[in-house]
Amino acid sequence: MRKTLLGCLIFLCCFPLGQAADFSIKISGGLKYSLFGDFNRGMNGYLDIWADGGASMGGDIINNKKPLHFGMNYSIDFIIRLNSFYRVGIGVGYVRARNISDINIQYPDERPDATASVERGAEAVPVRFSVFREFHLHRALNAYFVGGLEIYPARFQSSYWPAGPGDSHIQKAHSVGVGLLFGAGLEIKALSRLAFIVEAAGNYAKISHLKGTRNSGGSTIPYEEKGPLYFYENTFFYPPDIQKTHALLMIHETRPTGEGVRMGRVDFSGFAVSGGIRIYF
Repeated sequence: MRKTLLGCLIFLCCFPLGQAADFSIKISGGLKYSLFGDFNRGMNGYLDIWADGGASMGGDIINNKKPLHFGMNYSIDFIIRLNSFYRVGIGVGYVRARNISDINIQYPDERPDATASVERGAEAVPVRFSVFREFHLHRALNAYFVGGLEIYPARFQSSYWPAGPGDSHIQKAHSVGVGLLFGAGLEIKALSRLAFIVEAAGNYAKISHLKGTRNSGGSTIPYEEKGPLYFYENTFFYPPDIQKTHALLMIHETRPTGEGVRMGRVDFSGFAVSGGIRIYF
């Protein structure tokens, strides 16, 4: 069966075309850089709370904070030819990024060291509607611009682990946003119905109005909160007389107290570089 499918694919790719194909499939994958915005601000704020607390108690801080930006990006597009220069497509993608950040507090006396950490992940399955403008540079070389609209279902999760007495927090949230896609690519014909592609693309997609669940506990009886994901700032006091404000990104059933309270956003805006194949039918 596998040999039969492979033989059909080779025949399809090598069989000559009398005219430009009316339908094609583009399959690609690569690396994506996303801003993530509040996602990173919330991580910085939580770890800074513990870092400032440890420093005020005479500890040395080892900073292993890693902003989340890079992740993998995969997509498949089904493309229909309108004329010699324009094509339209519908496609679906998968974006995933995750990492772990921490700070370590080392005390010069006999007190044990302590570590606070944040583990985060974000993923999305964007559905895109695209328009392609193609340029025929050579018999085996084409270039194209692409632009379109994306519907962005996204999920977010984070785990906060304290460096001392306090609750841990595990939260998951989800939402759907709308974004824009724009990019350019090169297409190198390998066979009459098979081409290799290289593409660079940017996108704008700020996902807001996320809702989900937070499970907390540790120094208190475990409890659960369901509601929106909020971004806000709280003021913390450290000895001897230090006052600092830190950002937080947390799920709450009711609107939290603090400064600048608003709905949190996970910003998938950024750019991607990918490579793949395009099969003509």
